[in-house]
Amino acid sequence: MSQPFKGKLKLEPDLEAFHRALIGSTMGTEHDGVTVARDFRALFLREDALGKRALFMLLTWCGEYDAPPEDNDALQRWAGKREIAGLIKAALYADLSGPE
Repeated sequence: MSQPFKGKLKLEPDLEAFHRALIGSTMGTEHDGVTVARDFRALFLREDALGKRALFMLLTWCGEYDAPPEDNDALQRWAGKREIAGLIKAALYADLSGPE
């Protein structure tokens, strides 16, 4: 069985094993909004710059810093990507002061 997170890097990744490992990493854990917000903050708002650089790249890929395109098809794709950026930011900015 392939282990996508350990061992030597291969030129051709085993994407099935990678996806199984990602899905398996969430088994047995609760993923409500508070948990997701805490996970995102721990990952992206770290003291060092690594999390912030990764967050910047994700938001860049989501079109966060791009002007809306004029072409209707491109605009729809851009809006879909921006929706994902909005979900990421909502997790980061969620109010965690309420009851759990």
